[in-house]
Amino acid sequence: MTRIERQSKGRKAAGLVVGLAVVVGLVAPVLLLVAALGAKAGAIDWKFALGVMTRSWVSIAAIVGVATGLVALLAAFTDFRRLGIPALIALLLPAAVLGGLFRFKQTAQSVPPIHDVSTNWEEPLGFSKKFMKLERVGAPNPVETDPRAPEKPGSPWSGRRVAEINAETCPGAKPVPRMVPPERVRQVLEDKGLAVFGSAPWMVEATAESTWFGFKDDVVVRMGPTRTDVRSISRVGVSDLGMNCKRVTEIVEALSK
Repeated sequence: MTRIERQSKGRKAAGLVVGLAVVVGLVAPVLLLVAALGAKAGAIDWKFALGVMTRSWVSIAAIVGVATGLVALLAAFTDFRRLGIPALIALLLPAAVLGGLFRFKQTAQSVPPIHDVSTNWEEPLGFSKKFMKLERVGAPNPVETDPRAPEKPGSPWSGRRVAEINAETCPGAKPVPRMVPPERVRQVLEDKGLAVFGSAPWMVEATAESTWFGFKDDVVVRMGPTRTDVRSISRVGVSDLGMNCKRVTEIVEALSK
């Protein structure tokens, strides 16, 4: 076999390696899309989509994808002009997914395991009977007047009142020190992408839905003579990854203008 023939055979083998790596690299992002969109559409149970498909299957697929992507990148040097970009794609796609999963885990560990944020726990905000019957029926997370974080040995939040945790970790969850008109409240909620369920002179109710997995958080804004309060609570899950705090803070800031 001549040198040219050996080089040609090597480039052909490298092409096969890179092609295989691209296919393997696509598995993690495709699985993630199926899990997220399937859960949002109601075709896949959210616990299975998040707990099994994403945290297990997608994680494994991403790790394998990164490993094969590295091999493909080395193989691509035999003909980098032709194979370089596909090899980089084979590496970067699963690496991006793996990075996203790592950030998800870091966020989950950095925030308290709660899913309820309010600007007023002395006089807790509640939802109307109609909203509870039509929107929150069957929701695993109850709307409580004095909720507590789950018991977990070794956790600094274990069993503590959510009111105390809110005060420590969500400084933006403060009431608006005046009565905000319901029209203004409705406008703010709609501008932030929430679906308004109904409004009255003293209360507006709405729901936020996440782009991924379709998780729903319910929001109630109560307008009194001297203050306007906001509460946001997730329908499912233990931790909201800080989303309810972020949402309440943003709503309060918008209503304060």
